Amino acid sequence: MLSLPDAAAIRAALHQPLPARLHAILADELATAETCELQDLTYILVVQPGDTEEAIEQEIGWSPLVNPVEGTRFGTADFLPYWVAIEDLGGWYELIHAVSNDGFAYILLIEDAPGVSTDLLRMCRQYAEEAGVCGF
Repeated sequence: MLSLPDAAAIRAALHQPLPARLHAILADELATAETCELQDLTYILVVQPGDTEEAIEQEIGWSPLVNPVEGTRFGTADFLPYWVAIEDLGGWYELIHAVSNDGFAYILLIEDAPGVSTDLLRMCRQYAEEAGVCGF
């Protein structure tokens, strides 16, 4: 799991050895955040094989599988999507969860790979949309 709470952390990650696809996605995320003037309001969490729901919740304070307002869990009949968007980036999913009126958002980049939570991948696949720019 990579936890990138601000633009400086994202820039630093881009200087580390990363798989080419992840590097390109992070570079695009940073460029989009800067274009939308949200670079200081963007927290990216990279979810990879082996990262558990509990570890994600410990890192950012919430589970992507639970609606933070309603308390309902993905897979139950009363679950309602709470995020701005889930986009299929080709091998990765992007879940955008805006949490304040100033534009602050968590962006979860979830690798579509064995070892990633099957429930999380199932949720992403069910709700994925095409990628856009400044869509929130």
